[in-house]
Amino acid sequence: MLCSKCNQSADALTDNGLCDDCHAKAESRRIAIIALARERHQEEGEVEIDDEAKLSEGDDNGCYVAAWVWLDFGETKFDKAKGENHERTKETQA
Repeated sequence: MLCSKCNQSADALTDNGLCDDCHAKAESRRIAIIALARERHQEEGEVEIDDEAKLSEGDDNGCYVAAWVWLDFGETKFDKAKGENHERTKETQA
């Protein structure tokens, strides 16, 4: 089998078709990109990035990193502390 990155012969390939060396380099790069994204954008409780975050990288000088963004429902139609008419429900008055 040939590695899809370096075209070297390998006894076994990863799910992405990479040899062990290319997989290790790609994983190390992925971890470093996630660390950089956390350093620049993560705010506890607001924007959080998982260890296994998906990356989407093209030809541009950067990439997209999947993140969790907290959305507060307060004072919206989704507010769990209020009824549809924005009055406190019986459950939240107790």
